[in-house]
Amino acid sequence: MKKTLTCKIKNTQQTFPLTEEETILASSYQAEIPLRYRCNAGHCGMCKVRLLEGEADMQHTGGISRDDIKNGYILPCCTRPLSNIEIETE
Repeated sequence: MKKTLTCKIKNTQQTFPLTEEETILASSYQAEIPLRYRCNAGHCGMCKVRLLEGEADMQHTGGISRDDIKNGYILPCCTRPLSNIEIETE
């Protein structure tokens, strides 16, 4: 059984459901709350957001710097949630 989680976007106060099986970006589009993106593969960094709360597993392919990762940024296109999360968009 899929575990249903929640993502809250701090800037807009919007929330949408997540599952551990889908990326944050895919879940946002299913909920009709689109996040900005370009490649959908972790290359370009266009979808970068800051993870404020919760845990997530990012499997990126180079579209984000080590400094950004240290500062809490993730790429929703290649990140799956591990818990309820809160993000901040740019």
